[in-house]
Amino acid sequence: MKLKIFLFFLLFVITASPQNSINLIVFPQLVNTDFSSLIPSNELQNNVRVFCIEITPQAIPVVVKGVFEWRKVNSNDFLELGNFETRPFVSRNFCNEELGGFEISLKSFNSNSDLLNENLRIGVPSGTYRITVMLYDQTGTNLLAQDTDNLSFLNPAQTIQIINPRVGLTYDAGNIIVEWTPISGVDYYSILANTRDNPSQSLEEALNSGTPLVNNRNVGNVNSINLRDYLERELLPGSEVVLQVVANLSGPSGGNRLFSQIVNFNILSPDAPQTEMLNLRLRNILSRLPYSPLLSLLENNQINLSEATFRLDDGTIISLEELINLLELNSDNIIRIESE
Repeated sequence: MKLKIFLFFLLFVITASPQNSINLIVFPQLVNTDFSSLIPSNELQNNVRVFCIEITPQAIPVVVKGVFEWRKVNSNDFLELGNFETRPFVSRNFCNEELGGFEISLKSFNSNSDLLNENLRIGVPSGTYRITVMLYDQTGTNLLAQDTDNLSFLNPAQTIQIINPRVGLTYDAGNIIVEWTPISGVDYYSILANTRDNPSQSLEEALNSGTPLVNNRNVGNVNSINLRDYLERELLPGSEVVLQVVANLSGPSGGNRLFSQIVNFNILSPDAPQTEMLNLRLRNILSRLPYSPLLSLLENNQINLSEATFRLDDGTIISLEELINLLELNSDNIIRIESE
């Protein structure tokens, strides 16, 4: 009898003191996810649900940290895509789109724009992605538990991905370069574009409403065009544009069509300040390069172009506008642009 009482007491003590744990749940539809949406930020909106986190015990102050890594196909090393750290919050179960909100705000969030751009150029997830989440006490210094999940995509299905224009950026109406990832076996690509007059419209609704800017125009077997060359009506300054690229492949029963994602971007207003227009033109040039740390500096307001000095190899000082004109004229010959 004494032994039974003693065992019952031990069981009671163990169940009354639950272990700290964090459980990562990743959703299978990740194969269709743009991995730039993995990296959270404060005041994040319209993020895709990619993973959820279960925490035990609940209702205690904790900090959660996360790391997103990528190992390329045929590579042995993981490279860090980004990371985040929350501010202390009352522990509970949550999903990634809640990160950066009112209840679970972020102390820090970082991303490697070059690796994310490389992912975007590939068009679909490939290689192995690793997500690691770590549970800390409220000081953020004592690790309580962690969990990791790997997702491998060694043979991704063929898809088409728009590289430029970039979602949410503003472009000069006379120079909108559309670029997309190539598809093997394609006969030709076609372009659809329209204005989005109401923000309550979905991107698909906007693309298929009214009179299109570009109505399924055949642009040939190329991977980049200037949208200006295919417009069927004029772009309006300050308007929002939605765009989609379609790959057309021949085959039985009429062949097959692969649709890209729909991207939305804005048209520059002529009333914008001159410096803003020059900054915009430079960002558009940089966004087309596979490696551009300068773009990251501009997007994070870490560099002031109005205070920069530009010199040619012979020492000649040129203005920012002259530099941008030079880069635009020689855009096909640019390998990379670096800041010193």
